[in-house]
Amino acid sequence: MTVKLSISVPDDVAAYLQSSGNASAAVTEAVRRVLPETRRARQREAAQAYGEFLRKRTPEQVETDRLFIEASNDIALRDSAW
Repeated sequence: MTVKLSISVPDDVAAYLQSSGNASAAVTEAVRRVLPETRRARQREAAQAYGEFLRKRTPEQVETDRLFIEASNDIALRDSAW
């Protein structure tokens, strides 16, 4: 089911929507990106994917990343005055 709405938008947004082939699709996609449930679902999916990635890493990869992070921190803090 769809509902026809009439809205007012700023000039730059109107120009973008007019230049897009399907203004309804562009608005729908943008609104769905900020819907709380949709956002939470995307965050859950991303967290699950990241967890899967971390579980598949070898001990050597974990150690390499740890050394890289330590080296990066050393570089970042080298010129800091504490």
